[in-house]
Formats: sequence, structure tokens, C-alpha cells
Amino acid sequence: MDPYRNETLSVPDYLDREIFPILLSAMREMLIEVHRRDALKGKCSFNALDCLAEILWNRNSLHPNRSHTWTDIFGIPQFQLWLRSHPRPIYPKSWLWTKEEAALRIQRYIRGWLVRKRADVQEMRQFWKIISAEGTELSIPESDKTDCRKSV
Repeated sequence: MDPYRNETLSVPDYLDREIFPILLSAMREMLIEVHRRDALKGKCSFNALDCLAEILWNRNSLHPNRSHTWTDIFGIPQFQLWLRSHPRPIYPKSWLWTKEEAALRIQRYIRGWLVRKRADVQEMRQFWKIISAEGTELSIPESDKTDCRKSV
């Protein structure tokens, strides 16, 4: 039982005894996550406020059962209500990629561009563009068709 609950505390004392110990430990945990995701460099999908809210929700000492089953920020009922009235903007996909995934996408784009600019590939692309524009279908003459099921 907390000995400070029965007495009336001043605002600074209440903050020092009740709020800051919980908040500072949650912020410490959040900073570890920031460092793990390397979120201080450039744009990324990590939202520190979401992380802090998630930690405070799941580590709430008044609800010890929450720490056994971790709830994602989007699974918190109050947060779901907030999102209904305050929808978030859509982040560009590049903010959501890891460095490795971004590197792979850039490499894939450059390789595709290098292939598409080759003369033989350009010729083939032009051929198929003409074919599809004319609506011409390639057909096999009847004399060339054979039934594979017939025994010879």
C-alpha cells in the first residue's frame, strides 16, 4: 500500500512521487526501442508517442494482467475510438521500409531500367505494343495443329 495516498500532496510532490517514476521508466524503454530501430536518422515508421502510449498501457500497475498479453497500440480501445474521429495521414511507403528493403527496391528498379533500355528489349517491347494496338492475335494454321492424344 502506498503511504502517500492518504495525505494531500502538492502538485510538484505528486508529480515527483507518482507520475515521474512511471513515466521515466517508460521513456527509458522507449529510447531503447528508438535506438534499436535507428529512428533518429531520417524518416521512419517509428512513432515515439505510440510506443510510449503502448508501454504505459501494457505496464500499468493497476492492471497487472495486461503485462502478460502485450497489446499493440491499434488494439487499445481508447486509441481505436480516437482514430475514428482523428484518422491518421497515410505515410509514404518509403518511410515504412527498412534500409535493406529500400536498398533491394532501388536495386530492382535500376536493374529493370538497365534491361528496359537495351536495344533488343526495346525492339521486343515495340513489337508487342504494335500487336496489342492492332488487336491482332497470333493464330496457328490448322495444318500445323496436331492432337497430342492420338497415337501415331
